[in-house]
Amino acid sequence: MRRAVQKLEMWAHDHSPQLLRSLSPGLGWMGSESVPVRELLRVVSDSPAMRDFLMAYHMHDGQRRQERFLDFGLFGSYLCYGEFCSLSWLSSRMLQVVAMGQFKILVFAWCNATRNYLGILVDCPASCTQQILHHVVQLQPQSFRFVDKGLFGDFFSAYVDSLADGHHDIDNGIICMMPNRGPNTSTSISHGIRTTVSVMFCSDETSRFRVYRYQVTFEIVDPEELGFDSVQLKDRHWLVHYSDEQLAQSGGPGVIGQLPVLSRESPYYRYCSRMQDEEGGPAVVAFEGHFTMVPGTLEEPLGQDMILFVPYVEVPMPLEVL
Repeated sequence: MRRAVQKLEMWAHDHSPQLLRSLSPGLGWMGSESVPVRELLRVVSDSPAMRDFLMAYHMHDGQRRQERFLDFGLFGSYLCYGEFCSLSWLSSRMLQVVAMGQFKILVFAWCNATRNYLGILVDCPASCTQQILHHVVQLQPQSFRFVDKGLFGDFFSAYVDSLADGHHDIDNGIICMMPNRGPNTSTSISHGIRTTVSVMFCSDETSRFRVYRYQVTFEIVDPEELGFDSVQLKDRHWLVHYSDEQLAQSGGPGVIGQLPVLSRESPYYRYCSRMQDEEGGPAVVAFEGHFTMVPGTLEEPLGQDMILFVPYVEVPMPLEVL
């Protein structure tokens, strides 16, 4: 854990100095535990996983939550339909154990705008104890669907490695929560434009549906291959795969009500949207599709339409406790 935190510090120094400045000093040592966390452990059973959790707080006591740091969530941010989520690492004085149905969760990362969070499962039904006790989870409170992210030390170390390896885009020091490669992502390059799609389960949603947010990024990476000074998005087409092997198609003009233009001066465009399955019906398991771009602009096209393909991308299927 100490190596992971030091690696995080080195990465943030180069890529997100403001994130680094947001990290609070460590709790320090008092015997084997610092005082705030010792009080917390009176209601949480001990384990090697919890010791990794303590070590992280000994190194840095969460993030300062002043206004100037709120966008710099350690565990990433995204913007979807005007809703901005920034998942901040909570300081020890804000740690608490929250009861959610059959679960008790020690919440250690939180976005107060979307109520998205990360927590360690400190109590659960007996049938789940061997599999997920003391694992990091994101849980959908009303449905009890959850994403298991493994033991804290493994989760934290893997996340820092993914930052250092460039799996997340960094925009003005802000970590993009959705990765640009790895599981639940898809990338293709057509006509000199790279199209990247990533998708995540919406654990902050409380509906009866499985809801997913997905992010699409267009970027001109080879202007010479593109051959035009600009292109404009015309329409989208999605093919959705369900757990019963059925398919559904959807599409329409533009994306999220916009018809973005990519150019040599503005070669990059990103948007975030969402999808969901039907109540009582089969689950969404994957999707694929394509976007149509027009050389020049829609009003003044300069050539034939271009197709940007999105290869098959699986959605992260949540686990469920019945």
